Amino acid sequence: MGIQKKWARYADETIFNFSILPEKIQRYGKELTFQPKQFIVFRGDHLKYIYFIKSGSALGTRNYADGNEYNYFVVDSENGNIGLLELFAREPEYIASILCTTEVTVIRMDAEIIYDFVMEDQEMLHRCITLVAQDLYKRSANDGKFYYLDGINRVRHYFVDYYNAHLKESCKQVTVYAEYRDIATSVGISIRTVGRSIQKLKENGEIHSKDKKVVIDEKGYHLLLSSLVV
Repeated sequence: MGIQKKWARYADETIFNFSILPEKIQRYGKELTFQPKQFIVFRGDHLKYIYFIKSGSALGTRNYADGNEYNYFVVDSENGNIGLLELFAREPEYIASILCTTEVTVIRMDAEIIYDFVMEDQEMLHRCITLVAQDLYKRSANDGKFYYLDGINRVRHYFVDYYNAHLKESCKQVTVYAEYRDIATSVGISIRTVGRSIQKLKENGEIHSKDKKVVIDEKGYHLLLSSLVV
């Protein structure tokens, strides 16, 4: 039996959210609602609860001494579990602050209850292993690319890649149609940091703007490359 067939045996055991918990466990949950821009947990808070997102979405963020704010992941109702990684890593504090991007309804449960239940249930262990491993796999790609880059260099990297992907032989400049939010999500920083970085790049002459869109010409492209810290 090939590895694909072995994976297929457990294809249904990939989701871990509130809906798959048995009723005897669900009854320990408490429903809470958070408003947009409200934090559910803060980085460094003591791990006491696991939060299952019932509706809405939120961002995992971290703030650094350089003033930049980095977005690491999105959580929603499909696989929206806050605290699960810390629980099974046996770490006593939340690794990231979780900021609501919409109104978010969660089911809050004691971490001890979830830990005991999962450790004693083989199917739940399968689900947790898959969820955590898939999340780690996805993040590893971005970490490898951006781990050592600050905000402005992440934006430089984005514009270099965008120029290379959209350049046409008949024209030596590229207009960037991506919104600040798209750039922020792609490189893992806040919209505010994208705005500050773009302003600095304009001041440096690495990019310019036309009709409120970023434009990268051949000279600017080479400036971006030469200024990029890797």
